[in-house]
Amino acid sequence: MLLDLNDASTIVEWWAVYPERHGALLADWSHRRPEHRGAIMEAGSRIKADPSKRLLLENSRAEQNLEVHLPLPPTHDEQAAGEVSLVTGQ
Repeated sequence: MLLDLNDASTIVEWWAVYPERHGALLADWSHRRPEHRGAIMEAGSRIKADPSKRLLLENSRAEQNLEVHLPLPPTHDEQAAGEVSLVTGQ
């Protein structure tokens, strides 16, 4: 599946594959990548408007509330682009 962060439809379909993980990624990208924020926000509106996707959203949020939240490591692309530095254990 190809994800186009400029297209709300592909964002919605990508999110629906793994809402627990992809929802957190989209929230992070929305903060860090303002050029994609509009499409991400539109996708969020579409998810909330679709009854079946809204159910996925509610279920994923319920599961997230039960889990311990650990920071997400930076992606390889973010590291390669120099957007973040590697954190090494001491």
